[in-house]
Amino acid sequence: MALVRRIARPLLAAPFIFEGVRTALRPEREIEVYPQAFDAVDSAIAHSTAPGFVDARGLIRAAGVVAAGAGMLYATNRCPRAAAATLLVTTSVGWAGRKKVWELRGEELTQEVQSILTDAGLLGGVLLAVVDHDGRPSLGYRANRFIERSQKKAAAKQRELEKKAGTLEKKAKGAVETAQKQFADQKH
Repeated sequence: MALVRRIARPLLAAPFIFEGVRTALRPEREIEVYPQAFDAVDSAIAHSTAPGFVDARGLIRAAGVVAAGAGMLYATNRCPRAAAATLLVTTSVGWAGRKKVWELRGEELTQEVQSILTDAGLLGGVLLAVVDHDGRPSLGYRANRFIERSQKKAAAKQRELEKKAGTLEKKAKGAVETAQKQFADQKH
């Protein structure tokens, strides 16, 4: 299965890396989809305490860089679950926002629906990647198993110590009885 993951991760990450780089280089593509939304974001930023160089275009560019970086991390198997979760967050909203199916007809509609289904498949792959444990149990399961093993070891050690204590108690009683007999014999 490791070989499959080694091949599949870069294949799954490639569209996300491409889209992230494209968004970082041309944030206008995103802004053209919902100009009112980005005007509102720019207005909110202007009225906030954010530094003057922060604007919607810069935020979109940063999101593209984050998506491309997360794609690279996932493709190279560096923090794959966190990278997949980041990909899911940074790209799902952007992809959903670009699809104007309600305005399309005919062949263009068919192509857009096909694109949506492809994107949905990629997001499904990323969802699987978020929960993929590389064949290892989850951290919660491993922690519970560690606790169970520790409790079993502690119980076994306790039984061993109780057995030794019982043996020492018998020896001590025997030594006391022997000493009492010797003391009684010396008195007589």
